[in-house]
Amino acid sequence: MQHKLSTTEDGQTELTIRWNKEDDPVGFLYRWVAKGHLESFLRTFPKPGEGGNPVDADDAYHLAVGLNWLAEHTDQRLELLLLLLRDQHKASWGTLAAALNASRSTAKSRYQRVARQYAEGGNYVDETGLHSGPPAEVKKLVEARLRSRDDQDRMIENAVASLEAGDRVRHRISTDRQGTAVRAALGQWVIDWDGEGELLTPGEDIVPLG
Repeated sequence: MQHKLSTTEDGQTELTIRWNKEDDPVGFLYRWVAKGHLESFLRTFPKPGEGGNPVDADDAYHLAVGLNWLAEHTDQRLELLLLLLRDQHKASWGTLAAALNASRSTAKSRYQRVARQYAEGGNYVDETGLHSGPPAEVKKLVEARLRSRDDQDRMIENAVASLEAGDRVRHRISTDRQGTAVRAALGQWVIDWDGEGELLTPGEDIVPLG
């Protein structure tokens, strides 16, 4: 998929998007444009206080349908991204919270809800991506993983709370990456990572050794 943003000679802003069957295999993008949903977005999004300035009830209905279509499908894509971030790419709760512009507890609750919803349909995500299986087995697998990760989170939180300067640590995601705790700072820790120097590191990305 390609896009180009440019300014025309008369000062207008122009966006050109090109895609092919590979980019849009089931036609979501095409239907978004063909059904007028893109128009709904372009009219309502830039000026939130005007609601797209519908000229009558039919126009307002058209705008509402277009935005609802976009909101529903966007939310579905976001939910899968949360699973991919956490389960495949090992993102921290802080990263998920930042992506959602929410608290860690809210991000964690939403992730767990989505993981269970996917499991109901026999779907789950692991280090290699999205997989499917018998729903009953997948539900058991996901519940076991959620409990295990909660236990691991508590153990790491307790260990980090007892962390002292000079203690050796490793990174939660890059397990071969090790360093020495220097000092607590701004609710995080300064870690002297071997071969990298001192870096401010979130506590949830630190696993104390020993």
